[in-house]
Amino acid sequence: MISKFIPGTRALRIFVAAGKHLNFSAAAKEISLTPAAVSYQIKEMEEQLGFSLFKRNSRSIQLTPEGSILFTAVSESLDNMEQALGYVRRINKNSSHLTLSVGARFATYWLLPKLGEFKQLRPDLSITLDITDDVRDFGRDGIDMAIRFGNGRYPDCVVNKVFETSVVAVCSAEFLANHQDINKPEDLSRLPLSYVNCTVNGQTWPDWKMWMSQANVNAFDNSQSIAFSDLNHVIQAVQDNVAVGLVEPILVSKQLSQGSLVQLFDLKMKLPDEFAYYFVYPHSSEKEKAVADFLSWLLTVIESHHENIRSLESEPIVVKNSC
Repeated sequence: MISKFIPGTRALRIFVAAGKHLNFSAAAKEISLTPAAVSYQIKEMEEQLGFSLFKRNSRSIQLTPEGSILFTAVSESLDNMEQALGYVRRINKNSSHLTLSVGARFATYWLLPKLGEFKQLRPDLSITLDITDDVRDFGRDGIDMAIRFGNGRYPDCVVNKVFETSVVAVCSAEFLANHQDINKPEDLSRLPLSYVNCTVNGQTWPDWKMWMSQANVNAFDNSQSIAFSDLNHVIQAVQDNVAVGLVEPILVSKQLSQGSLVQLFDLKMKLPDEFAYYFVYPHSSEKEKAVADFLSWLLTVIESHHENIRSLESEPIVVKNSC
């Protein structure tokens, strides 16, 4: 991502985006301009420099030799400026302020309801959330710490695994009351099923075909399932009583404990061991003590969460049936 926050670099950012994509339309989309505006800016730069930056034909553009040299230099310069700006922002902030980068799903369904507890525990520390599924650059983006889902390989960072995850089949209590003939996994084949269709670090997220296979249901047609790009839509479909969904139990533990959602069958699909939620922060941090305090609180809350989950799993009424 090209920073929009370095004053006086608009033309250079446009040039780098065009050089990276070799397509004015793609460059325009990245920096929120029109293709015509990008083309005009590049032409103006070429007139000011006295030579061409791109070779143009009816189908594509290519960097000229001069343009290629400038592209490398400008890209590196902007990156250095972004890192320097991120560092300045961090040291300019009060040490009692932390910025946490966290994915939207984890923030919405797990973290946000609990942050009030941390505020009561440490009223001197304030937390700003950078809610995104993108992997942020700590130095460039001014991030102090992050909760990331992935394989745990984050160079130059302190990495703590905080949550392993799995996927289970759930429905609303009302949906189950209206479909009391659900007794075995095969019975789900005739019902509307929803799941998240995505890939994380090359790992395909579990879908209904994978779940059915683990439940020893063969020849399941996954094309009839409803695929969503975001877990929010899956949970909404379940809560609206229109579908059975594949979700992570850690993200709906409150609804499961309250009984508004019900886990169907005692089948949990685990992802490979390295895929989990990780708490990550840079090795060299000016706010290491504050970050450590937040992590200590987070681990305490997670342990309490695990105890609740173990208690929940001991209640047979939560699980509809065994596979």
